[in-house]
Amino acid sequence: MLRRRQGILLTSLGLIFFAAYLAVSNPFKALLEVGRVDLRLFLLSILINDAGLVLFAVSWYLLLRGMDVRVSVSEAIQATFISLFVVWMIPIPIGSEIIRAYLIRHKENSDIGKAVASVVVHKSMYNISFGVLIAFAAAFVSTFHGVRIPVRDDLLWFVVLFAAGSSIAFSAVLDTRLLRGVYRRSPQWIRSRLTGRLGDPRLGLDGFETVIDEIGAAVAALRSRMGLNLAAFLMVAFQWSTGSITAWLVALSLGRRMNFWVIVIIYAVVEFIQQLNIVIPGGLGIVDAGLTGAFVLVGVPLSLASAISLLTRLVTYWLEVVLAGIVSIHYGYRESLKAYLNSG
Repeated sequence: MLRRRQGILLTSLGLIFFAAYLAVSNPFKALLEVGRVDLRLFLLSILINDAGLVLFAVSWYLLLRGMDVRVSVSEAIQATFISLFVVWMIPIPIGSEIIRAYLIRHKENSDIGKAVASVVVHKSMYNISFGVLIAFAAAFVSTFHGVRIPVRDDLLWFVVLFAAGSSIAFSAVLDTRLLRGVYRRSPQWIRSRLTGRLGDPRLGLDGFETVIDEIGAAVAALRSRMGLNLAAFLMVAFQWSTGSITAWLVALSLGRRMNFWVIVIIYAVVEFIQQLNIVIPGGLGIVDAGLTGAFVLVGVPLSLASAISLLTRLVTYWLEVVLAGIVSIHYGYRESLKAYLNSG
């Protein structure tokens, strides 16, 4: 109940930010001046973006299959869409990963160790692809195009290092020796509290040492199937790039040709802002303004930059919310997550 009230309050705050952003930037002026949007390009952007969303779920499915978890593609897609929908409504740090692990932990041949390992590896793949793509884009733009990067060098490298550092941090969660050492060296009150939380019957755990053993077994199984890992990584990388592809296609649909790799850099910085956001659902108003400001920095007029941002966010946020919401409501996300959503 508390999470639900917080979600309503923060969503309302985000909508206020969004309305203020629209009032200042006035994207409708540019849309009226353009006269019409190239629907073929716009519809293509929707298709590519939604394909990336599905492949994101399929990549997680491949990791689960690599750990011998008996789960279908449709179940993996269902769990992914439910997790994204809930987190879009109620921002929770690494909330999508927590919810997916929660939903998958009791599937056939699954356990909490496999559930945790699957989402941690998946998140690490996302962050690695994020860092690799932005570093490649920056090098490509500066070396071959001679275009000024619309982001300060120190901020750009900070984003790259953030992606690398977060990947290392997530990977540490899968190091059983490290986990066991930290646990055994922790003060008694921390271990007692951790044991108490893991004793929650909703989680179905037997203790932290057991969880560590399960994580170790899951990682060992996954390491023996590098082909699945590579396929999953490529799918995750494609899903991350779909935001940039969408923005590029939207700009083209409005008659503005832009350097694709510059858009990759812009979108990466905006994605970084979104990852830091744990307050406003979907970064309403904040991400929109950031994306618009970045386009202005590369010479796009304010009203047109706002129009590109508005249509890009329509595809990458609003339509995704609708799609994930339909799936979530159809499969009864409230029943699946009743205990989780009513806690706190």
